[in-house]
Amino acid sequence: MSASKSFIYKICVVGDGGVGKTSMVLRYTENSFKENYIMTIGSNFSTKSVELAEFPQYNIKLQIWDLAGQKHFSFVRPPFYRGATGIIYVFDLTRRSSFSNLLNWKTEVEKVVAGRPSILVGNKLDLAESGNREVALQDGESLKNELQALSYYETSAKDGLKVEDVFKDTVLAILKASNKI
Repeated sequence: MSASKSFIYKICVVGDGGVGKTSMVLRYTENSFKENYIMTIGSNFSTKSVELAEFPQYNIKLQIWDLAGQKHFSFVRPPFYRGATGIIYVFDLTRRSSFSNLLNWKTEVEKVVAGRPSILVGNKLDLAESGNREVALQDGESLKNELQALSYYETSAKDGLKVEDVFKDTVLAILKASNKI
């Protein structure tokens, strides 16, 4: 049996305010959901140890940075991108404007850390399925290609639907990009 190897990876979760970034991170790290959140000021920081059945020899710890999405916080975000090994772009399936702004987010991120593995997420699937959907599945798939993201997921942080998959895919993409797998 080979010795285990430890890695610490920094993932930035970005997108407009109110798209559910904090909800996704809390669902993933604490398996919890709150109906009402206070707007993120600057950033929130969470950690989680990850075990991958496919790679039991790796001890992986994630540093997850949930960055404030409002425009007036744009000046504080760039330093938080430094050292990121993966990016999760999030939009709200019930708010087309949050979808349209993702190309601006990519531009902002790429000025600091270009070429990092990324995943695109359409969040709030629970609300979209109740008739409030403004972004079609095909639009998400199309934007995934435009952003050069590796995958596109539609999630519900409220129900926990596919949130774990988003982070697992991000970790696998980082491992692949860093030639660990």
